[in-house]
Amino acid sequence: MPCLKKDAPPELVEAVRQIEERADRCFEPLRLLTLPWNVAAWSMLVGGVNLVEQEIARRGDNTPDLDATLINVSRLIPIAVKWAVEHGRDASKLASKRWTASLATTVDEARAVAREYDSFLGCLPLWHKDRYAAELIAPTLVRFTAPGSTRNRQVSAYQKGLRPKAGIHKMERPKKPDQTPRVQELFAQVLRPARKTGLLRFEYNTAWQLWNELLPEYQARMNGIVRRADSLSLGNYTMSDFKRFYAALLAVCAAHEFLCFAWGRDNGTYPCDSAVMIHSRSRWMALLEELSGISPEQCDAIVGDLTLDTSRPMGSVDLHVYPFVPLDVWMTTLALAPQFPLHSRPDENILRVCSIRRPDVFDVTTLEKESEMLFALANRGSHYSLQGPIALPKPTPDIDLIVTDDDSSTIVITELKWVRKNTRSVELIARDAEVLKGIRQLGRIRQFLNDKPTHLYSLGKLPKQLNEFANIYYMLVARDHWTWVEPAKDTAVVEFEAFAAALDRLGSLDSAMRGLLKYDWLPMEGRDFTVRYERATANGVSIESEVFYAT
Repeated sequence: MPCLKKDAPPELVEAVRQIEERADRCFEPLRLLTLPWNVAAWSMLVGGVNLVEQEIARRGDNTPDLDATLINVSRLIPIAVKWAVEHGRDASKLASKRWTASLATTVDEARAVAREYDSFLGCLPLWHKDRYAAELIAPTLVRFTAPGSTRNRQVSAYQKGLRPKAGIHKMERPKKPDQTPRVQELFAQVLRPARKTGLLRFEYNTAWQLWNELLPEYQARMNGIVRRADSLSLGNYTMSDFKRFYAALLAVCAAHEFLCFAWGRDNGTYPCDSAVMIHSRSRWMALLEELSGISPEQCDAIVGDLTLDTSRPMGSVDLHVYPFVPLDVWMTTLALAPQFPLHSRPDENILRVCSIRRPDVFDVTTLEKESEMLFALANRGSHYSLQGPIALPKPTPDIDLIVTDDDSSTIVITELKWVRKNTRSVELIARDAEVLKGIRQLGRIRQFLNDKPTHLYSLGKLPKQLNEFANIYYMLVARDHWTWVEPAKDTAVVEFEAFAAALDRLGSLDSAMRGLLKYDWLPMEGRDFTVRYERATANGVSIESEVFYAT
């Protein structure tokens, strides 16, 4: 019978401890550790690029399968790199970086071990925090289960990006734009004088014209996906500065990724030795300063924030967040695999970095979340009356947003929570706590308004007393992370995008909220996703855990 650690018998706790201890030594026999660690790091990046390119060749460059490959590989490479830095040979300037069959085998071995060990990194911290239940199947095999209802599994699937496959809530993948004739011409201009410099290596001249031609597309992309205000301070630079920097980086990455593909297509062999961009830090700085137009100080700060730090806890970093990988102890040479920045959510990632490196600055950024959420909702629900925030007498929390619809005599009283996504599985606990805090705040608001139904009317915020509305809803609206809480009376938790989509639809506010509370915007197990136990083995010990798959 599965049980939480706090309820587990001593023999189960000891068995799990021994399994964890053995798994933590899984790196010891790796051949990767016989390489200079900088060569090992470069090799892992090249191996990751090869996997991504193979997936693109197999199923295309805009599929859920490619998303899964990029997410998994970006998490596994830093695990192996950390092993190499901490337990491998010292870095060597003299070691060549040439991709060989032997190196490919070494990388495949390390990635396979990292893949298995990654499951341990996800499950064991949550066992120690009483979020996963364990059941000993055999002396060297433990099964972990996440307690919860069907709704909990649906929410977990939603957090993993799974969505309904049909109906009005079906998520459509945006079509990738085709290259313009001018971009095609510039790619051809760069490729014509490109030179073969090794069996799997080529070089091309600095591609300023191409980068500048690509830049507006990636500036537009950054403007489209970044959800925080340009003026938001991230320390030594603002979100606007970061957007300019990252658009420049994406232009360089997109050019290099396609040039490698085109060289391989035209010459019959993918240029593995050239797949990862390697420049001195000063070269990266000069290039990105010129393209982005930001100051050297700002550029230096951003490059530093996006550079992989192997001293961070195992499993807490990935290449979407930290694309620059140092190849020496002084961090003067930086490698980058272009596929990962191109697939990232840069605004989310830089805020994660800020929360770790400058928590005081990050805390200030959280104060602006509410106004940014209100602005986004105002644009979606303009056919209703939206007001907020509205102060209530202390110690009652303020109301973040009130939505009213006189025609259907409906009012929605809303608490807004923009909760940062997890970087490690154990952070789930703190993120859930933020949501539950919002539920408690909403409960206090509800109690106050039930006791004083004339309060908002007396402030001039409502056209009539609260208890004169036919339909009253109390909603916690959570963005980026939420947890399932069973609806109680007229109170419920919903996700921000689902709430915004409900406000967007024409019709009465009451019908919009009734539709929202059907939760049919959540994926359904058996129809949209399946969950099965999968086994991971590291150093002779195994765990089984639940893995979600799109159907």
